Amino acid sequence: MKLFRLSESQRPIAVRSTAVAVACALLLAALGSAALTVAFDDSLVSGLMTFAMFGGLAALAAGVAAWEFSSRRACPRCGTESPVPRTCATCGYDLRARPRFACTEGHRVAYEPGLCDCGRRLLELRPVPVGRHIARAFWLAVGVFGLMLLIDALLTWGR
Repeated sequence: MKLFRLSESQRPIAVRSTAVAVACALLLAALGSAALTVAFDDSLVSGLMTFAMFGGLAALAAGVAAWEFSSRRACPRCGTESPVPRTCATCGYDLRARPRFACTEGHRVAYEPGLCDCGRRLLELRPVPVGRHIARAFWLAVGVFGLMLLIDALLTWGR
């Protein structure tokens, strides 16, 4: 038994795009931290700390975003990855619309309409309204910030 054997990924495009995104983020973070270190006439340790903090965060964010974007290319029905996310070449699943179905009890997710194992009809799942959630979070943040400004103004008003 080999302890360190090479394993082939089932999603080579996702691995490749994630590696490229992480490498680009680390390169840009290295260039930025070197430029800031020279501009502020800081020490080498300060520049390395800046690179470790911001480079690690940038690489992590870029890697997660690249993996999620490339997951749109993988077919959920058969697992085949295609470079152009329109329809699956293997099973013909529509990768753009990504229709999914589930029964009212939530037993399983199916990729074509029909009946569940429990006998209920599978209903089409609607996409989550992400834009509405982002707008609510933004207005909540603006409201909390305004409330904090109001509290600060009331506390310092009588002085």
